[in-house]
Amino acid sequence: MSVVEAARLTPDLVRFGKKIHSQNDEDGIIERIVSDLHISTGYFVEFGVGPPWGHKLSESGLEANCRRLQERGWQGLFMDAAEYAPELGVVRETITPFNVNRIMRKHGVAEEFDVLSVDIDGQDFWVWMNLLARPRLVIVEYNSSLALERSCVIPPLSDFVWDGTDWFGASLGALDKLAESRFYKLVYANGVNAFFVRSDLFSNHGDFSIERLYVSRIIHPRDPRNREFLAI
Repeated sequence: MSVVEAARLTPDLVRFGKKIHSQNDEDGIIERIVSDLHISTGYFVEFGVGPPWGHKLSESGLEANCRRLQERGWQGLFMDAAEYAPELGVVRETITPFNVNRIMRKHGVAEEFDVLSVDIDGQDFWVWMNLLARPRLVIVEYNSSLALERSCVIPPLSDFVWDGTDWFGASLGALDKLAESRFYKLVYANGVNAFFVRSDLFSNHGDFSIERLYVSRIIHPRDPRNREFLAI
């Protein structure tokens, strides 16, 4: 693996979006970012994989943002709360904000690695906030039904189970604040996942802003209980 400090990231990453095994266009975006960072073969960790929403594994296979990296020779770790056949290589773990560092240590993940993808349907913000590791690229699901000007998140809950409504996760604004506090920069968003690159790894920060990158999508039904988000 080779990483060149202060690389230049390609603006307008949407042009490189491509879906192979990812949820949307993430395969192509990841490929372009790691290429810009001069990472040839690296290490990934992905929390939350499985068949596409509403589909069976036998119909559509394993959907994972990092599966294409594995096919290209990367090493890594897939984890999910569900149990899958051993040949799929998914470790059964339920990731929460309160156990994430213990689980990373349990599986021997280094403090610095290349790509982290977090899609656990609700507690993603808190998991990243508590994570001690410093991946180079972090991909986190966000709640794109929340307006750009909102900075909010659901409470940290160890037993949270998503009910399919729009009460889950964090707004892009909240994740952007968290990223800034951890010295990351938002470089892409597609209405489902947001991409953050460690600020020390590239120089053209001015080419990326949340106002330009924000994408809104109404995907899930309204929460009938009208539960509140925490403003941060």
